[in-house]
Amino acid sequence: MRRAGFAVLMLLAGCRPDPGVPDYTDQGYNRPDAGGEPNDEVLPGPYPYVEGQRRLGVGFYEGGRSQDIPVDNTTVHIYLYEGTLSLEPSTTRIEGRQSDLVVHAGKTWLGFGVHWNTPRNLDGWTTLHVSLNSADPGFANVSIGMNDDQSVQLPASQYGYTNDGQWHHLAIPLADFVAGGLQLNAVQAPFVFIAGAGPAADTLLLDNVYFTAD
Repeated sequence: MRRAGFAVLMLLAGCRPDPGVPDYTDQGYNRPDAGGEPNDEVLPGPYPYVEGQRRLGVGFYEGGRSQDIPVDNTTVHIYLYEGTLSLEPSTTRIEGRQSDLVVHAGKTWLGFGVHWNTPRNLDGWTTLHVSLNSADPGFANVSIGMNDDQSVQLPASQYGYTNDGQWHHLAIPLADFVAGGLQLNAVQAPFVFIAGAGPAADTLLLDNVYFTAD
């Protein structure tokens, strides 16, 4: 499924009207460095990195990787869409020293994403991984997206997410985004998170976001 304007208007996959220029002024998120004390345990995640593997980090990941495109708030940003949520660090994690707590603002939808100023080619990658954990009703319906000039979003439930308060580790084939119309050689947002309406202060834990080449 594809949404114009990065998650506002639901459209059929074949329709690609010009979404205009999104205004993300003052909607960025400075993800804090996990830092921590020397004795803090660094969790390896459900599928620990093995030297020699290809693994790409694009934000929300602290583990080993062969390539990284860090969020620098200059050319790579985390944007919170239209004040629909806040993000907070949490030590309830599955990987690294922290996860990110997504806090619902109580609006009719919720969304955020990692955005690149310049489109990048992800043709060499095959799978997007993310770990999610929530039991709150505001996160009963969750989609994971990627953007070129439009956004292709896929239901997280299709890849194993359940709103049951347990960690679920999703592995989403990039071929499924391509089937929805995404151009992998012109990606502008490698990771987009969308949820539906929910009460204010409902929360979801997000961690362990990376790409692999299988």
